[in-house]
Amino acid sequence: MDVVGVGALNLDLIYEVNSVRCLLSNGVNFNKLFKGEKCPIAEIIGREREASPEEFFSLLRKVEKNGQLRKKSGGGSAANTIYALSKMGFSCGFIGKVGKDEEGEILLKELKEVGVDISRIKKEGRSGICLILLNKKGERSIFIFPNTNDTLKYNEVDMDYINQAKFLHMTSFLGERSFATQKKIAEEVKVPLSFDPGEPHATRGLKRLGTILKRSFILFPTEKEVEILTGKDYKKGTKELLKYGAKIVVCTRGEEGSYIISREGKWEISAEKEKVIDTTGAGDVYAAGFLAGLLKGISLPLCAKEATRIASQSIKGYGRERYPT
Repeated sequence: MDVVGVGALNLDLIYEVNSVRCLLSNGVNFNKLFKGEKCPIAEIIGREREASPEEFFSLLRKVEKNGQLRKKSGGGSAANTIYALSKMGFSCGFIGKVGKDEEGEILLKELKEVGVDISRIKKEGRSGICLILLNKKGERSIFIFPNTNDTLKYNEVDMDYINQAKFLHMTSFLGERSFATQKKIAEEVKVPLSFDPGEPHATRGLKRLGTILKRSFILFPTEKEVEILTGKDYKKGTKELLKYGAKIVVCTRGEEGSYIISREGKWEISAEKEKVIDTTGAGDVYAAGFLAGLLKGISLPLCAKEATRIASQSIKGYGRERYPT
């Protein structure tokens, strides 16, 4: 087994809207979407947030009236990375949870079709749903209703299965129970850990992420996540993250490309200019390309260039439809 993934499994509902701001004039009160947390519209554009069940489905009804459904697709950050790696021919498995529902069957079917081992995915409750709003430029805002993803317990994780792989790739859950499970996994894992914190974990702060960061071989934060975690720009922030134990920090910067730093050096890699349809999952595909390079034994700059190439292809379609082979 090359890579085992651990993370959320969501059914992505991808809608195109004129703009998220336009929804404000159609009766959506974003200040109510986040469990009473005040959320200025500027903090919604391009961000990933958890919504309460009531307001999530209220927003969904508004979007169904004022937007156009472009794609229903399997999602979840680690799941996207594992899907992409498996589609490229690597041997992959996944640990997580889906619901005993139609959405869960869709999620399992998509992974199985590209060869992912789904034998360690549990079925319980309702599947996670992710509402993705795209504007005409392909920019996105994400609203997550995690459901069964937030119930993953450590005793449901097969550590022997993980430890026979060459890499473990983990990404964020929203709930505290699943977060505690991930910290325990990080403590016990015996293979190199690849960790993509995502905004949900980044907002927990360096202190709470300490165990995972210390055990990580490679980190994949975005530029925004580096700023959230360290309060510094991407160059100073990634250097600080190295001090926590990671051997490699790969900072993705969207249209600005990526920045890679290790104890052996640092590299800036330019992005490839492509027509943007949907940026959802581009960072996940980038991580897949980088891990593919590590598995092949190529240099870090070449890993980054290959990751950039395949990530640029993924944004030409909705969801996973343009993931590389």
